[in-house]
Amino acid sequence: MEWTQRPGIGPSAEILGDELAGRRVMELGCGPGHNAAHLTSLGAKVTGVDRSEGQIQRALAHYGHHGTEFVHSRALGYLTRENGRLDAIVSVFGAIGLDEPSKLLSACSRRLGRKGVLAFSVPHPQRTGTIPVSPRTRDRMTLPDGTATTVDRWDIDPAAWVRALNRAGLLITGVQNLFAPADARWPTTLLITARKP
Repeated sequence: MEWTQRPGIGPSAEILGDELAGRRVMELGCGPGHNAAHLTSLGAKVTGVDRSEGQIQRALAHYGHHGTEFVHSRALGYLTRENGRLDAIVSVFGAIGLDEPSKLLSACSRRLGRKGVLAFSVPHPQRTGTIPVSPRTRDRMTLPDGTATTVDRWDIDPAAWVRALNRAGLLITGVQNLFAPADARWPTTLLITARKP
């Protein structure tokens, strides 16, 4: 399974090469289900996981008839409770970066089959011009369903992500600093892809 970047598309839509038909894919932090449903339409067997019950209800309302499975759970809990091997795990500004990285990345590595792919995007740690002194911050945010919540965020530099992924047993296949809009002074998104050997 090969992953390459298509401009303007999140990592969940970047699978090229092998056909997706029958491939097992999980999206961590699926929100209202758009990315998960897109992968299902390409033939993958997709499970979308989100810790917000409201987001899962939105996903089911939009795509419950579509063949995508949606699960209300924290990502780490679901990854450790279930057993089946996965061909790919994606997170588009989802759970990766919102849970402690070493535990979550290790759980992803355990669930991925041989040559399985992990692809995720997080807000770039340098988006304000400097990398935060403390990697863990606490943000108050309002979800699209209107509920307010406090989330922990890990803003770590790209090299720290690479080390964490390597410690989890994954090989880096790409680290991209994305800028938006085109004249932005600092990168706004960090896109990372890795593979299970």
